[in-house]
Amino acid sequence: MAGLVFKNLYKIYENGFEAVKDFNLEIKDREFIVFVGPSGCGKSTTLRMVAGLEEISEGELYIGDQLVNDKAPKDRDIAMVFQNYALYPHMTVFENMAFGLKLRKVPKDEIESKVKNAAKILDIEHLLDRKPKALSGGQRQRVAMGRAIVRNPKVFLMDEPLSNLDAKLRVQMRIEISKLYKELDTTFIYVTHDQTEAMTLGTRIVVMKDGVIQQVATPNEIYNNPVNMFVAGFIGSPQMNFLYGKLIKEDKKMFIEIEGNKVELDKEKVDKINKFNSLNEEVILGIRPEKILYNIDELEGKSKIKFNSEVELTENLGAEIYVHTKLGTKAIIIKTKGSANKEIGEKIDFAIDVNDIHVFDKETQVTIL
Repeated sequence: MAGLVFKNLYKIYENGFEAVKDFNLEIKDREFIVFVGPSGCGKSTTLRMVAGLEEISEGELYIGDQLVNDKAPKDRDIAMVFQNYALYPHMTVFENMAFGLKLRKVPKDEIESKVKNAAKILDIEHLLDRKPKALSGGQRQRVAMGRAIVRNPKVFLMDEPLSNLDAKLRVQMRIEISKLYKELDTTFIYVTHDQTEAMTLGTRIVVMKDGVIQQVATPNEIYNNPVNMFVAGFIGSPQMNFLYGKLIKEDKKMFIEIEGNKVELDKEKVDKINKFNSLNEEVILGIRPEKILYNIDELEGKSKIKFNSEVELTENLGAEIYVHTKLGTKAIIIKTKGSANKEIGEKIDFAIDVNDIHVFDKETQVTIL
């Protein structure tokens, strides 16, 4: 088992494009780390550098206590599960899972024991004599994971392993991967663009954009305390609502103003805001859809701002409903229980607790509050 250390890692292609920039990260032994971000953010490139499939342009990569920059993939003691499964079509499931061990000249009885044990863990014992074309997508992905398990590597690498599966299978396989992580008790690095996978699987999440790490933290910390607007908007479904607002100081008091409505901020918030010197300037405000409430009585005694608007669209998901409306010119999504349905064109009152508002600098988009 092993942790990993990335020191000032870069990936620069011949045309000068920097896919990964100054990547610094320490992954502890037995962590489940998820790299998440939009397409082209550098997450898969970083994973491929760990695997040895992409050359490191600058910086150092350690697996355990060994510098692996110049080590061949076969000598890194890692196993990778790909998006497209990468199974040999002419081989049976057993042969696919055993292939890497045969190359390493592992004794036959040991190969059989390891393959059958992995098949039992993944519930594919009954598929060992079949070929990949006779398997479903979910079964093929289990075989690909089984091929990695038999290697007993120091680090598991998974590159968007669920993206080719349908929605129901993705949920099922997320559960299976989580169980697998607990059973194998080793280090996992998982790449995805799906923030739901990131939130449900990772012990820590690495959010990336344009080849640069934006934030590294636990799922709860990422969700509740994003460091900037990008992280705030990328993590969460539906995504955070963003509004224009102002910070105003009057008579030694500070207020936050949204669409002409203002509410006083407590001393703790004022102290945080004063560090950024953003008084009497426009800021961007963020509010999660589930934090906007119809039942204004729930906010009794709290520092709230009330609004009135008209319903433009509703999305009924059964247990939840997404209500689309506007605040001024800005679109707003309210996430509420399925029992609280609203009709298109209906006038609604809603309120926001000032304690649930995130405040971002308009120029840098860094979190102020």
